[in-house]
Amino acid sequence: MGFKEINRQILRKIALILGIVFLSVLAFFLILHYINIKKGLLNLNISKGYISLKKVDYKFFKSGALTYEIFSKSLNYSSPKKNIIKLNGVKAYIYGKNKKPAYVIIGKYGRLNVVSKNVTISGGVIIKDIINGSYMKAKLIYYFAKDDKIVAPGYMKIKSKNYYISGSGLVFYIKKRIFILNKDVHFMSYRRIK
Repeated sequence: MGFKEINRQILRKIALILGIVFLSVLAFFLILHYINIKKGLLNLNISKGYISLKKVDYKFFKSGALTYEIFSKSLNYSSPKKNIIKLNGVKAYIYGKNKKPAYVIIGKYGRLNVVSKNVTISGGVIIKDIINGSYMKAKLIYYFAKDDKIVAPGYMKIKSKNYYISGSGLVFYIKKRIFILNKDVHFMSYRRIK
């Protein structure tokens, strides 16, 4: 037996050992992955017609620009026929012309239509104007992505450092920064007239 033959046998044994180690590690991670999916530890559960996901970041672009971004603690997508994603613990950012967040919307629950990209947010809804610091409070709002507007059919409060407004039937045009309250409007100014 020559020196070259001994080196070949050693190389074969090393290659065999490395192959066994690689397959063992691969098998270990496949088993771990299978266990995690069964227990939902990967924060993703998939079954027939149902998806559940934790810690969501959803971005919507219109004409190549980021229009809004939604963060949620959890997501449930129950049926492709309904095209609705249910969200819990919602925080949405609406972006302005300068590609920076202009408004942040916070609410307990949300529903995102994956076709129209419209969003419904309910449960202690707060809309904060990041630019001037004012905020709106409502129980329920609808955000229409195509028109870039928010509609709040119920009672709401709008507050800034200079005024307080309450009423119902809000229509808010985001890009124009114009809002309309249709009923039971009450306005109070904090500014002193000189």
